[in-house]
Amino acid sequence: MEAQSKFKGLQKTAPKDLTVGMYVAQLDRDWKDTNFPIQGFYVRSQATIQQLTDEHVYVYVDPRRYDSKLGEVKLRRVPKKSPEKTKLSARERLVPVKPQVYEDEVETNDEMPAAESSLTEAEIVLRECVAKLQSSGGFDVDAIEAAISPLVHSVMRNHTALAALARMRKIDDYVYSHAISCSVWGAVVGRQLGLPPEDINLLATTCAVMDIGKTALPLELLSKPEKPSEAEWETLRTHVNLSVELLERNGMTDARILNGVRTHHERHDGSGYPNNLAGNKIPAFGRIAGLVDSYDAMISQRPYAQPRSSYSAVQEIHSQADVLYQQELVEYFIKAIGVFPVGSIVELNTGEVGVVVSQSENNRLKPKLMLILTEEKLPRKHLVIIDLSTQQTDPGQPLQWWITKELPANAYGLDPQQYFLD
Repeated sequence: MEAQSKFKGLQKTAPKDLTVGMYVAQLDRDWKDTNFPIQGFYVRSQATIQQLTDEHVYVYVDPRRYDSKLGEVKLRRVPKKSPEKTKLSARERLVPVKPQVYEDEVETNDEMPAAESSLTEAEIVLRECVAKLQSSGGFDVDAIEAAISPLVHSVMRNHTALAALARMRKIDDYVYSHAISCSVWGAVVGRQLGLPPEDINLLATTCAVMDIGKTALPLELLSKPEKPSEAEWETLRTHVNLSVELLERNGMTDARILNGVRTHHERHDGSGYPNNLAGNKIPAFGRIAGLVDSYDAMISQRPYAQPRSSYSAVQEIHSQADVLYQQELVEYFIKAIGVFPVGSIVELNTGEVGVVVSQSENNRLKPKLMLILTEEKLPRKHLVIIDLSTQQTDPGQPLQWWITKELPANAYGLDPQQYFLD
């Protein structure tokens, strides 16, 4: 009965018969065994239809959730030639012609001390830069680039440690926290894309300084507890040009960084600002910076918004693939960041609570966990590591554990960082 109710109201459909706007509610096998990290999604592009056709015999569509507007958006906004068929310049290309393949050089726990030291140094430098900006209007561009370099080196040695710390570390001021975190996300995505190290440095720097113009805006506007009015949003949007002006005035000459900052609020469908650029008219650094900017804003505590779980943020980003964000970039981003990132607090079907300690490359919904609390939410006498990706896979045998939800960062008073740092 449970299996039948799962498909009640759904229509079994061959992937080739899908159209943009349909809602795929179920696949022909368990989601955890597929390349789709989000369970249930709207078909937003022909590329998704092709992927489903290549990988699945049939899918289940929910006809009650058809969105005709998606088809209209595609007809109006997608260029005649798709990005895949257009010869792109180096400025427009997302993935290098010959991407580099990186392997972790050290284990996550071994990298944690160096990662923490690099984060602390970056925080100090950014605080000093903001203080100088507010007092004199100037700052040291070279100092920022020097502070970002160790962060990138840490990401190159281990793709997980610094990202986990950036997520777990508590920095009171959103300005510093956002700049540092976005720099880390940029480096992690750049590594996943296979960019050369020098480009990853430039990308991480772009992400660190893209909002520096906000230091020239009224503090009461930035700290306002209510959602800004439309007039206030217009003022906030001026930070893009202010950021570029401040960078140029203080000696930033790298065109890729300046263009990335200039375009990090442009969106794939042309709905962004300040110039309503669309698709490949947005340089690669701008596309990446815009995505990591959105992600970090979603998972961070802001004056007018509570933080969302990383899983919820990834769902939101996935839903906007090929709309606000380039679909190819979204796929690389999810691979880089993970569905349940290291350091996330999760609750299992048993009621037990654990912290994600590593991810599975092949099963992003099945990470390795450290169990912290019992089903009664009491501290365990002995911490246990379980690997969800290696559980019984016999379809006739039930799974012992699976994740039911990601919990807030401070759930049950837990501090995930203490399980990674001595």
